[in-house]
Amino acid sequence: MLNRRLLRIKVMQALYALRQAELSAQQLAVDAIAETFQPDLNSMEPQNLQQLEGYRRLATVLFEEGLKEGQPKDEEDTPRKVWKAANDALAFYRNALTKDRQRALQMMLEAVRTLDDSYIRLLTLLIELAHVARIDRERPYENLSSRAIARESGLDQNRIVRALEEYEPLRREALRRKINWEEEVPLVRKIYNDVLKQDDTYRTYCETARHSADEDQELVQYVLRTLLLKHDPAKTWFEENDIAWSENAELVRGMTIKTLKAVQSMEGLKLMDLSDDWEEDQNFLETLYKKSLENDEEYEKLLADQLKNWDVERVALLDRIILKLAVCELLNFPNIPVKVTINEYIELAKLYSTPKSGKFVNGILDSLSEKLKASGQMRKSGRGLLDNK
Repeated sequence: MLNRRLLRIKVMQALYALRQAELSAQQLAVDAIAETFQPDLNSMEPQNLQQLEGYRRLATVLFEEGLKEGQPKDEEDTPRKVWKAANDALAFYRNALTKDRQRALQMMLEAVRTLDDSYIRLLTLLIELAHVARIDRERPYENLSSRAIARESGLDQNRIVRALEEYEPLRREALRRKINWEEEVPLVRKIYNDVLKQDDTYRTYCETARHSADEDQELVQYVLRTLLLKHDPAKTWFEENDIAWSENAELVRGMTIKTLKAVQSMEGLKLMDLSDDWEEDQNFLETLYKKSLENDEEYEKLLADQLKNWDVERVALLDRIILKLAVCELLNFPNIPVKVTINEYIELAKLYSTPKSGKFVNGILDSLSEKLKASGQMRKSGRGLLDNK
């Protein structure tokens, strides 16, 4: 069920977060330099504040030079304490950067591996709503605080939901992932009372005691697609509990729909696999992430040469990340057609960057891909040759 666009989005987000972490580490290093040259308030000796400030500025300049050149300049007239402060700051920054890069990679992989948690949550939410429906139907008296509803049938009688409830692999998977709605009982009741119970389609369903399998399927699909994924409070709950819900929602929706339909299939009910080939997907993720970082300077230069009348530093950060990822994919994935890569990153620019980013990315990548092909830097093979004929 995973698709390459979603994987590209995850890498893009990881690199964007890493860039913020890099800026934070850089600022902490500069702060450490400033701390080194703070006057000693406990000293009885007079403090040369002007000299300390000069040392701070010089150490900061040397640190910034070290970021670009690899090491601060060690000139004879540079006070050793200034040179040491700059080197210590650079060592701190590099150490933080190494840790942040590894942490970002692990977080990205974990985010993808657990992406289907929301899928299990959605299936179990249907079961929990059925429990509330059963309790409501079994009340000996009508709840005066809510609109009266027929008791001939309900979500608890729906054969599709009952199949989910009786499906042992789903129960085990929910336990393994520690997914349950025990702490969200008020939310489940609110969804039932304020949304499900007030919906005319569901109310009509409850008026008839017997339903065909197709009618049960139609009802549960309606509840899923219309009442849970498009209505509050369920929609808001998933948005708040899955920070990547905006891009994950379509995948979760598709997996859930297929699972519900599987109840009536020849094979019977089964849980959907997140990935058809996790090893291949993981390799794509890790390669795209690692190669983008390893060859950042090379990609920066390729873009700088392409942006003749632009300063690369002035290009929006997200656009730069998208462009570098596209270049990385063009150069490191010979089996992916050029047009596929370009179109995918144009879409990412449209979805996540500025209104004009799509056209900007399109123009840069079209021209750059031709240059890379002509220079022999970009070589395609297999399926990657499809649009190069």
